[in-house]
Amino acid sequence: MIKQYFRQAFKRGAVSLVRRQVFVWMMVVMPLLSAFFFFDLMHKGPVTRVPVGVVDLDNSSTSRALSRNLGAMQNVEIKCHFANFQEACDAVQRGDVLGFILMPAHLEERALSGNHPTISYYVSYAYYTPASMMYKGFKTITVLANGAIATVALRTLGMRSEAISATLQPVATQVHPINNPWVNYSYYLNSSFVPALLALLILLVTAFSIGTEFKYGTCRQWLRSSGDSITIALTGKLLPQTCIWCAIGWFIQFMMYRIYQFPLNCHPMIMIVAMVLFVLANQAWAIMAMCVTPNFRYGSTLCTLLGMLTFSFCGFSLPGESMYNWVEALGYVMPAKYYFLLSCDEALNGLPLYYTRYNIAALIGFTILPWLLKWRLKNECLHPVYVP
Repeated sequence: MIKQYFRQAFKRGAVSLVRRQVFVWMMVVMPLLSAFFFFDLMHKGPVTRVPVGVVDLDNSSTSRALSRNLGAMQNVEIKCHFANFQEACDAVQRGDVLGFILMPAHLEERALSGNHPTISYYVSYAYYTPASMMYKGFKTITVLANGAIATVALRTLGMRSEAISATLQPVATQVHPINNPWVNYSYYLNSSFVPALLALLILLVTAFSIGTEFKYGTCRQWLRSSGDSITIALTGKLLPQTCIWCAIGWFIQFMMYRIYQFPLNCHPMIMIVAMVLFVLANQAWAIMAMCVTPNFRYGSTLCTLLGMLTFSFCGFSLPGESMYNWVEALGYVMPAKYYFLLSCDEALNGLPLYYTRYNIAALIGFTILPWLLKWRLKNECLHPVYVP
């Protein structure tokens, strides 16, 4: 008898997916299209070779050296050399360049005499990312300018090159980025942003599929077809969605780790199982929201809020250490937080499973938690109260 009720509930859930096009768009088209968009957008890394201009009013050996150093940087590319400030401004307004650096007249002479000349740079922030790269390049070249002037001054005093290097940089540093030596921004951002987007879609679709039973007054029929068992009703309705979400999640992982070559320093089966736990945890979190507020509008709004807060409070965009304690604590009530930590420990760092046991236990705990409040959902199905 239980098998028959489960078969009826499963059939009801599968038929609802086929009849409504919104499920196809939200469960297949949106996650795959979004994942492909972000992976392909950042596949080549951050923005480089931003077009800039140079206004060299000094035309000395020092200013020319600074121009060559600026052109050798990966962030910017010198497109034009301008005769004066007005020409450079006109070029920025036309869109020929996105910024320029101005080296004043008598730059080398005033620097060697100790008059502190000023190097100015102008950046158009109409495009934020290229502007940030320009600012970084201009800031670096001005720091190098100080070193270049000091080098010339020390050389005129008869100091040797080795002594000059030791004076300007007494301690040499070496940077070795761990587990992301390419410093690829896509490996950092997309490994957290795309799963967070998938979590948002899972929350919305799960809340929508349960909430429509209350909205259209079919909750009694839904429960009756499952033998008055809310466990069978929920399992049968959500199991088809679970299969689809896992397939979509596995394909996204295939895109990440095989097509776009994201670092994968653990056995692939670990991330495959982690995706299953991730899907189940988010579905369970949506069930929990519907148990607390068994209403289509309230439940969907709560899931939307939780899904959007995933992007802000889980440490993806801002490190948790920089947040207020209560804000950081909110991130630990989102399943995506633990999946992100698990992917960092396993896929990125290649740690043994022992060190990620708490994250795995948290995802399993999310899966179990809503079944403790399923009686509220059953009572609402037996005695539905429409709230407009």
